[in-house]
Amino acid sequence: MAKPTVPQTTWRGKDTCQFNPEYEHTDIFYTDVKMCQDIQIVDHGSKNAHRVLCEKALDYLGDTINAVDVGCRDGEFTRYLSWSFNHVYAFDYRRRIYFAMNININEKKVTHYTCALGDQIKTEYASGRGNFRSTKVDPRWKNKQQRIYTLDYFKFKDINLIKIDVDGMDGEVIRGAMNTIQRCKPVIIIEEIMSAGGTPNHDGVAQLENLGYQKVFSLKSDRIHNDYVMVPALT
Repeated sequence: MAKPTVPQTTWRGKDTCQFNPEYEHTDIFYTDVKMCQDIQIVDHGSKNAHRVLCEKALDYLGDTINAVDVGCRDGEFTRYLSWSFNHVYAFDYRRRIYFAMNININEKKVTHYTCALGDQIKTEYASGRGNFRSTKVDPRWKNKQQRIYTLDYFKFKDINLIKIDVDGMDGEVIRGAMNTIQRCKPVIIIEEIMSAGGTPNHDGVAQLENLGYQKVFSLKSDRIHNDYVMVPALT
């Protein structure tokens, strides 16, 4: 049986035409705000978590050829990656129009895929929310199925950095990216959320440590959210 193909996301003109080149090298983003129907423009400032993590990761990189952004949402991290890397592959199972408003799609430096990543190729019902498997399903996504792929399926070459932030599926993403990680040895940025009892919401960090990865930088945004920059064993 032939493998299913994964088409790149296509964007409508009304989405990309709202991209403002004046914001391309700033910390200003289009976004949606809860309880507000209008599109909002927010300046996150140069010390925002996404930019800080990206800059810290760059300190441990020699080459900046290709990067992968898993859980790219509205392009808040993708933009910073695009400043330094030749190409960025961005993944999110939701096709969010703000991505095309924040990222210069026409420059061809970023490829977006509207699919989830995990540890095997399969189809699941999706919640329509940031957490793919959230029990609070967006009414627009009721009974809607979404395809899940592995990162290894794409056979990307020269991957120097992988960022993962998918609210609990991070460990599955790592398992589905083992070949890529072992072949390319990228720097990895990964989020971990701790429960009240101190248990992480996935085993991705532990998996990376078993591969010899080390934490070289951590950022704690609140009492439960931790982001780590992890690098292959330092020699």
